[in-house]
Amino acid sequence: MRLFMLVTFILFSGKSAHSCEIRFNPPKVFVKYGGSAAASCYISQCNDIAGMGWESSFGGTGLKEGISTLNTTFDKVTDWNVDPKCFVSFLNDEQIPKKLPFTVYKIPDKVSMPKPKDPMRATYSYDLQCDVKDVAPANSLVISWYKGNKMFHEQNSTRQDRSPVDETFTTKLKVDVEDNGKEVWCEARLKFVPEGQSPPLNRSEIHVLKVFYPPAFAEPQNETLEKNAGSKISLNGTAEGNPTPIYSWHFKGPTQPEIQMENETGSILSLEFRNPGLYTCKASNVAGTTTKYFQVDTPTGDRTTFIAILVVFVVVGVLIFIGGIYMVKSTGTCALPKGNYEPTSSNPN
Repeated sequence: MRLFMLVTFILFSGKSAHSCEIRFNPPKVFVKYGGSAAASCYISQCNDIAGMGWESSFGGTGLKEGISTLNTTFDKVTDWNVDPKCFVSFLNDEQIPKKLPFTVYKIPDKVSMPKPKDPMRATYSYDLQCDVKDVAPANSLVISWYKGNKMFHEQNSTRQDRSPVDETFTTKLKVDVEDNGKEVWCEARLKFVPEGQSPPLNRSEIHVLKVFYPPAFAEPQNETLEKNAGSKISLNGTAEGNPTPIYSWHFKGPTQPEIQMENETGSILSLEFRNPGLYTCKASNVAGTTTKYFQVDTPTGDRTTFIAILVVFVVVGVLIFIGGIYMVKSTGTCALPKGNYEPTSSNPN
């Protein structure tokens, strides 16, 4: 009987000790290097408690008897590896410790971003770099990359250092035409959970992207026009590109080779229309060359009228020619057709 009671007491005591739950308020502590913080340790579902206390190089209390809640303050923390523990002691001399999640941090001294390649070319990818100096802890460090007020990439440090470190991050940025003039930068922050405990972020300097791209015509790539001979024509070859395009014009007629039109270097060609054919505008910059074609002809109606007049003249000419052959003798005299002839009194014969 006594043996049974002893076993029961041991089992009950062990169960009581192991079911004891230690909790913290706040559940996690984040303290800036050199700063101070406070925390509370309390217990529940515990029996046969002798006391509780804190073990820490900052804020240690030793054993406090007859309590279930114990507060402490961590003053001027300068140890990167401090690990405070709250412990509960039982009447059977058993002791249960629990470590308080405790983070000592330091925001970066500086976050910098070297100037990206200048200029860039559209559709190409380029390296960007972000340097973070003297930050801790490394495993909470997050780098965010921004272009035009929109984050396009995010990176987490893979280091586990608890004391301050310097880190360099890189990423790829693909630029397009619309990126010309946009701002880019990087941000470093220590991301804690819950987020409300995170310190303010640090931003690098801002750089403005300069993106070179080949010319693109504002109007349709190719145009077909009809103009009357002698009328004024204006061909618009205006193109958008970076850097600003330069222009050259060429002309090719139906029966002549292509020639470059001298002194015509603007985006708009104005002239008096004389010869139908193909006018070519080339817009060029260091990023490339784009060509636009203008096929300029006389109106279809004008050609029909001309052909009709020509046909009339040909027909009239043929009729005159045939009539001449009929009326002219081989001797060269003109013969008129004979008709009935009746003598008159003035000419009896």
